Amino acid sequence: MKMDLAAITEAFARKGPVILLESQSSDHPWSKKSYIAARPRAEITAFGTKIRIISREGTQAFQANPWEALKVFRKQYGGWLFGYLGYDLKNQIECLQSKNPDPVGAPDLYFMVPDFIVEQDRGASQSTLIHGSWPPEGISEGATFSSDEFDVRVFRPRQSMSDYLSRIKKAQKAIFEGEFYEINLSHQLRGEFTGSPFALYQKMKKNGPVPFGAYLQTPDFAVCSQSPERFLRKEGNLIFTQPIKGTAQRGRSEQEDQALKAALSHSAKERAENLMIVDLVRNDLNRVAQKGSVSVPRLFDIETFSTVHQMVSTVEARTRESDPVRILKSCFPMGSMTGAPKIRVMKAIDTLEKYRRGIYSGAIGYIKPWGDFDFNVVIRTAIIKEQNLFYSVGGAITGDSNPRKEWKETMIKAQALRNVLSRSEQQ
Repeated sequence: MKMDLAAITEAFARKGPVILLESQSSDHPWSKKSYIAARPRAEITAFGTKIRIISREGTQAFQANPWEALKVFRKQYGGWLFGYLGYDLKNQIECLQSKNPDPVGAPDLYFMVPDFIVEQDRGASQSTLIHGSWPPEGISEGATFSSDEFDVRVFRPRQSMSDYLSRIKKAQKAIFEGEFYEINLSHQLRGEFTGSPFALYQKMKKNGPVPFGAYLQTPDFAVCSQSPERFLRKEGNLIFTQPIKGTAQRGRSEQEDQALKAALSHSAKERAENLMIVDLVRNDLNRVAQKGSVSVPRLFDIETFSTVHQMVSTVEARTRESDPVRILKSCFPMGSMTGAPKIRVMKAIDTLEKYRRGIYSGAIGYIKPWGDFDFNVVIRTAIIKEQNLFYSVGGAITGDSNPRKEWKETMIKAQALRNVLSRSEQQ
């Protein structure tokens, strides 16, 4: 059978939690499948160590390390898991804490065990029903996407350029003093949102397909992710990660575009930043890898998206660990979203940034019953809660960084969302 993924996702979103993981790029070699997950028979959320499990048997609330709670949840309920890992789960891995305000207020962790799962190969004429019945109860077999409207107003950064530049200079001072080598600094934009979050996601997708798109909706919030970056994938005992570090804007003509792409490819600064993160994630993989199995099959590839060119490398290993949650924990959060050395930089991020990152910089994906998994990196992502839209952007800061150029790069990244807003919505 062939299903309209947008129509089915929208129909489920009107009834309860739903997650769409979507391979949108027609020719991307690393992402070929899309999934819809809905009708959860069990859900787990975590706010710090406050765990809540909702199932058909009732509700449980207790205190625990969220990583350990997720392991137990997976074993207890079995089946596929779909959900996300928020950036601040780092606090439950290392001796870290986040004192910054959290304007979004979404859980640090959310996963569901769905009773309805559909898988669709990119470009295939048929969809595969993994779990559940077709058509789902209460949803028409011929459902079509209704293209509901949305409106975003007063979409702007929550801190001034001068404030961000000041924080970059503080970071560079710490770099010169030898505290760390590279740090990913981010800031947040906010807008007033009304209408359908899924309509926003569809418009974001139309503006520029990506290999690791994701839409997640619960009764409390929605996540529209147009991520070009993979955090971690496991197939059998092979695990691999694909950090992005290095960005150039698209050109206004083909000639200019190719020149900018070539400049990124040959930039000593961008290569140095990318290599630093490659070394970091190699170290992360080594925590669970078979001895001598970590390798870098692809280094400094350039991938092109609607508004930017980006430098991508691939690091892989053979894992000696079978527990998927333990593997994810060993590499979390993605090194491209922190800097190096990882723990010291994460402490500095909490000092230099104004807000907790929340879902941003985390990972959205699935875990299969036998332990294989695939997760993106939560970037290029709008989070909608209580008629507020939050969108974070950032970049790598080194001692050689030009603060004004770094601010400009974050605005280029924000352009991916600005492009989907009408002129009136940007007023």
